[in-house]
Amino acid sequence: MSSGVVKRDPAWEHGDPIDGNKNGSICKYCGRVMKSGGVTRLKYHLSGLDPAHNVQRCDSVPPEVKAFITTLLKNKQHQKEKKTHGMENIRAGLRGEVIGQAVDSDDDDDEDENDDDMGPEERRNFKQALRASKQSAWEREHLHKLPNRAQVSGTSGGAQMRRGASVRESQPTPPMAPSLYKSSKARQKSVWSYFAGGNVKEGMGRLISKFFIYDNVPAEKASSHHFKNMVLGCQQASVGVQPPTPYEVRNKYLEMEYKDISEYVNKLRSKWETNGCTIMCDGWTGPTILSIINFMVYSKGKTIFLKSVDASDHIKNYKYIYKLLRDVIMEVGEHNVVQVVTDNGSAFVKAGKKLMKHHNVFWTSCAAHCIDLMFEAMGKRENISNVIKRARTITNYIYNHGWLLAKMREFCKGEIIRPATTRFATNYIALDSLLKKKSGLKQLFTSEDWANHNFSRSNAGRMVESIVLDHSFWTQSEHLCQVFEPLYKVLRIVDTEVYPTMGAIYELMRVVKEELEKKHGARWVIKIIDDRWYKTLYHDLHAAAYYLNPRYQYRPGVGDDGTLIRAVHKVYSKLDPASPAVGQFGNELTWFKDARRTFGEPT
Repeated sequence: MSSGVVKRDPAWEHGDPIDGNKNGSICKYCGRVMKSGGVTRLKYHLSGLDPAHNVQRCDSVPPEVKAFITTLLKNKQHQKEKKTHGMENIRAGLRGEVIGQAVDSDDDDDEDENDDDMGPEERRNFKQALRASKQSAWEREHLHKLPNRAQVSGTSGGAQMRRGASVRESQPTPPMAPSLYKSSKARQKSVWSYFAGGNVKEGMGRLISKFFIYDNVPAEKASSHHFKNMVLGCQQASVGVQPPTPYEVRNKYLEMEYKDISEYVNKLRSKWETNGCTIMCDGWTGPTILSIINFMVYSKGKTIFLKSVDASDHIKNYKYIYKLLRDVIMEVGEHNVVQVVTDNGSAFVKAGKKLMKHHNVFWTSCAAHCIDLMFEAMGKRENISNVIKRARTITNYIYNHGWLLAKMREFCKGEIIRPATTRFATNYIALDSLLKKKSGLKQLFTSEDWANHNFSRSNAGRMVESIVLDHSFWTQSEHLCQVFEPLYKVLRIVDTEVYPTMGAIYELMRVVKEELEKKHGARWVIKIIDDRWYKTLYHDLHAAAYYLNPRYQYRPGVGDDGTLIRAVHKVYSKLDPASPAVGQFGNELTWFKDARRTFGEPT
């Protein structure tokens, strides 16, 4: 075979190509179309060994074909691990030498036990580079120590040597940490220099900080309890214990950590039946149109990731979403699930309502998403959108001109928060930030610096100046912030992960509407909130959680509210209709209302 011919993977024989798509294939046995992923995805499909469980397995593949494909995958993985392990050891050795550290005398630069995966030419080039780096390191360390080396020749060659020596001696050595664990000579020579001043903590701090600085590790990671445990473990270990290699971290220790997390998740699963749980569904679409749907399970303050589904090859209508949600409910256990939470997409809403008809669970939309949609509806009002557009004009113009941005920071002593394109609630944040910089912006656009600059004579500059100096713009912005603020406070509460908000959302929305009633000209906002609240967000589950929350139960009028009591009964009956305790519902509710027992306490 000539060198220009590319070897064809034998797995392609079990798939038909797709015209115009070199990475796509059609399974010969079940006809499934795979538009991307190449031969690897075809192998996962035929073998059923996809490590991420994102590729549907073929149920029609012959056993001998499946065994053949499985062998191909295992051989490929073995070759990859072998090559990775070998190259990591080689690169680790090279990194230890290029910074000019002393090595043990028994190190042989012509020996390399881990280059089995290199070709002859690659191995030869690598060894030449390694020898050259060692020679250069030796020269940097020892050549300037030779006595009278500049006087070896009295000719111009000696002058050239002196010039070369001065250049070599003037180049400082980078202050990186030496590979102290590579050899005993390096340890004896270098490690004590960091503790020479007697300040042990400072010496340790310098060595650790070099790891953070030169390996681009964020300094905030120093507060991680895992990092602190690592330091304590190193202090407890005896001298001479080698740190793990990259291969060990990615394989041995990752597998051990995976087992620990699996045991932890299994312990949480065992409590789902007692405490109940919430299934949360969240979709994500990347820049390559890769569509992923994630499923999480929440129970008593703990959230675990359940799985991800690649929905790129599917039409995400309500039937497909319903099937995914139903499968997840069956996996978790229907008797364990209290509610399913999704976003407010039409397919998710329709699938959620169908779930409640066929299963004893509740579907609720994401409260944070619902409130953000309320902000979107407010922003569509013409007078509101005009104010927001004028505010964006100011921030966009300032941030698109470097000189003006520097002047703004000088006059305003800070940044202006800019609204995001996908979160409509950020319009309030941006307006509020702009209002706080009102005085500085007016000073900027009335200053001599602005008047003498060309920007002040451009059409765009004059328009921004007129907006900043327009008193009605600031008055309207202040009114909008007063209207937006109560709802934004609720969004901050429900969008936090500090504590569950199911038992508080009913009360929070009631308080928002009470505050808006007191504000002049805010009735239209209340109408928007009610429309979204009663059509999408409100459920009997919210009312029941509010009623059973001791913080609100013993307020005047709450315990005897017939609407709330009926909501509690509906929730109780739907979640466990066959329970014999349903007959005792009235007695338990009375005891709870009278503060004699907690609700659901065994008699």
